[in-house]
Amino acid sequence: MSEKKPHDKSDQIFWGFLFIAAGTILLLQRLGISDFGWTMRRFWPVIVIVIGASKLFHRGTIWAGLWLMSIGVWLQMVTLHIYGFTYGSSWPLLLVILGGGMIVRTIADSFRRRDAEEGERHV
Repeated sequence: MSEKKPHDKSDQIFWGFLFIAAGTILLLQRLGISDFGWTMRRFWPVIVIVIGASKLFHRGTIWAGLWLMSIGVWLQMVTLHIYGFTYGSSWPLLLVILGGGMIVRTIADSFRRRDAEEGERHV
């Protein structure tokens, strides 16, 4: 028989709160109490950042989470034209972030392997 992996409760709580917040915002807009259209047009990349942050809670998806958060921050900077960034002028920054992430991940993996090997020697 195959074993089922138990659901991660923190992930369910995170997404539950996110859906409650999104539903509340959309409900307030539909009722005419508030207008979030301008906010969503300016700050939609925050959704990408939040999804990346949710991946940080799982050991196997930490790097994917950091990458999504990096893309989200870049998209937010482009959307708000921070430092004069545009899609056309700042896309090489993604290559720099990707390369830096590859280097950091390789170094972290080598330290983790070394620590695991040292732990096996002492047993």
